[in-house]
Amino acid sequence: MYSENLELSFRVRDQLLSVKTDYQRIDVFDTYDFGKLLAIDGTVQLTERDEFVYHEMITMMPYYSSKIVPKSALIIGGGDGGAAGALLSLGLKKIVNVEIDKQVVEVSKKFFPSLYKSFKNNKVTLEIDDGVKYISSVKEKFDLIVIDSTDPVGPAEGLFEQNFYSKVKSVLSPNGIAVTQSGSPFYQPKALKMAYQGLSATFKYARPYCAFIPTYPSGFWSFTMASDVPFVNNSKNVKPGKYFNQDVYTGALKLPQFVKNLIQGPDTSDKKKKSSRKK
Repeated sequence: MYSENLELSFRVRDQLLSVKTDYQRIDVFDTYDFGKLLAIDGTVQLTERDEFVYHEMITMMPYYSSKIVPKSALIIGGGDGGAAGALLSLGLKKIVNVEIDKQVVEVSKKFFPSLYKSFKNNKVTLEIDDGVKYISSVKEKFDLIVIDSTDPVGPAEGLFEQNFYSKVKSVLSPNGIAVTQSGSPFYQPKALKMAYQGLSATFKYARPYCAFIPTYPSGFWSFTMASDVPFVNNSKNVKPGKYFNQDVYTGALKLPQFVKNLIQGPDTSDKKKKSSRKK
């Protein structure tokens, strides 16, 4: 994940791969402290040591905030397979994963087989396609839509725009939830504001939440989920992961004041803000 104001360093045993695709540059490093590390365009996407935090938080928070028990999901991005694997662990019956860059999938297959294995499950359908184009043409509805994108630059830029969120809404089931990673509140405030404002203008309810991810800029990361029905707290039913549990569910929703201020006002509950909605 990218920040022009911060550099992260890792002690590296070896560079295992460097390839330029039609969309981006992909690098894989073998590090001493974090195992294999995947970088895209010079920014950390995941490491073997802490990937579980990101993948659990982008899937389990919306799952346990849903009015219904989600059965189907659409993942935009997520070519490493981690989000699909987390959703499988929650018992979803159908998962469609749309990744624009086939090379991301191939890299995961070779270097991150524990994540890639989710694509071998018959409940998961992998589509190599542009997520924006795919979501404009798909006819079915999904209970969860997970936007597992890189930062809002390059091929992922369109995944942070309100026009895209409107298309997301059109394929979300009436009681469904959409969620996106929304960057570091410290170093990428624009990403969080874009996601929150775009989702707030599209859905009746939008809610940011946060997690600690050691290898992302500042370690403090945000996600934003949205729905047209109020979120519910099903944390009493949480099946703990490696990071996620009932306490994390509750704590993730408690935002520091500067984050509340960043998204234009202290009210970050799931109440509709009429001033920021389309009529």
